[in-house]
Amino acid sequence: MQKYTCTACSYIYNPFIGEENIPSGTAFENLSESWNCPHCGEEKEGFIETPVNIQEVSHLRNITEQEASHIPFYKEQGDSIIVQIGTVDNPHEIEENHFIEYVWLFESDGTIIELTLQPEEDTVTFENPGYDEYEVRLSCNIHGVWRGVKIE
Repeated sequence: MQKYTCTACSYIYNPFIGEENIPSGTAFENLSESWNCPHCGEEKEGFIETPVNIQEVSHLRNITEQEASHIPFYKEQGDSIIVQIGTVDNPHEIEENHFIEYVWLFESDGTIIELTLQPEEDTVTFENPGYDEYEVRLSCNIHGVWRGVKIE
């Protein structure tokens, strides 16, 4: 689900968190047309899609603890793709205000193959994807989108 930014005050509507009287998981498109920014009162049409900035590491040496807890490490195992969120020693903690929004599996052309919303475990399995070329990404509600790193 896409995040939206208020053009008047830079408040970001995050559908995974929701708002007062709006349950988490409510997409921006499903908000009432009379909905206004909870911070400044700007109308719904004053919001724009929040651009996605993809974080990635170029090498696995000397990565920070924060990077290590956000990188989706993945491997192929039989007909499955196993995604480890963070490292075994440094998984991403799931907290009320800091959590993994989703883990994506993309085709090489950017088409979404599969999406797991708010995983509660630090391992996600995509069964029988049937794609030779794909990309894994993870989205943290605070630290953005992270490109996966394939491990053997």
